[in-house]
This record gives sequence, structure tokens and C-alpha cells, in this order.
Amino acid sequence: MEIQLIRDHLDIVKLQEKMNDIVFDYLDTSNNYPKAVRELNPLYTQAITFYKEYLDNREGELPSANTYWHLYIDCCAKLCYFLAASTYYSSNELQKTPEKVEQLLTVAAYSLPSIDQEENEQLLSAIFELYREVVGNEEQTASLRNAVLEQKGAVKQCLQQFKAFVDKEFTE
Repeated sequence: MEIQLIRDHLDIVKLQEKMNDIVFDYLDTSNNYPKAVRELNPLYTQAITFYKEYLDNREGELPSANTYWHLYIDCCAKLCYFLAASTYYSSNELQKTPEKVEQLLTVAAYSLPSIDQEENEQLLSAIFELYREVVGNEEQTASLRNAVLEQKGAVKQCLQQFKAFVDKEFTE
């Protein structure tokens, strides 16, 4: 399902709804991780492609930290986490892409805004827990945790971290 653009912006409400439906249907209720990966991948691709094109059209200038971009980066961070988790639990996929799972979890942690709000605070804990499981290194996990907590979930920094990730995605 293609998420539409409304006035040059990705329809965040539709993206969030579609992601929530996939998470509910394939992660929360059925543990159908391969199906979740197949359904989340197009959303992920569309979300990062939109951001890349948006930035390219503005010569790399970050968007302002307004409500739209706060919702966008929040949704993208969660999308990265759910894609990483579903890929990780599809064990055959992990063998092919352990670095990808680690990268998705890293960007999810760095891009998650408002980490002082309960919902995002809980998600951040889940991200760190899965990251520790994936990398198997407590020091590396602590280093990521400290760096993320230092940035305090500031939207502008989250957008900058996501930009760096998206740029890397399109150069590899």
C-alpha cells in the first residue's frame, strides 16, 4: 500500500495506521515475523525515500522541528524498531543481515523523540534490550544508551541522526 503525499508531506496518519495494523496482526497477535518483514519493508522504503527526496529538494537543509516532523520522526523511529525486531525474530533473515538489524536499532534509538514521555521511554528500553541481545555486548549497549540519553530526544537532533542514516542507506 502506497502512502500518499499531502501538500508535499507523507501522510503520517496513514503511515502510523498501516504500521500499527501490521504490528498488531503479525507481531502482537500471531508472531508471523516473516510476514511482518514483508509488510513493513515497503513502508520503511517509502518513509526513507520521502525523507531523502525532501532533503534533496532543500539542498540538505533539515526541516523545522514542528509538529509534523515530530510525528514523522517518531513514526520512523518506531518503524525502524519494528522492522528490526521482526527481522531479528525471523531467524533466517538475521543470519543474512545482522548488521542491518543493528543499524535499524541504532537509528531507532537515536531518532526516537520525546524519550521522557512514558510510551517512548518504554520503547527505548525495548530497543536497548533487543540491541543488547543482537550485539551481545553490554559495553556497546551502554555506550549507545549513554549517547542517546545525552541527546535527550530533541527533535532536531533526531532528524539529524535520521538524515545521516538515510544518506548512508542510499550510498551503500
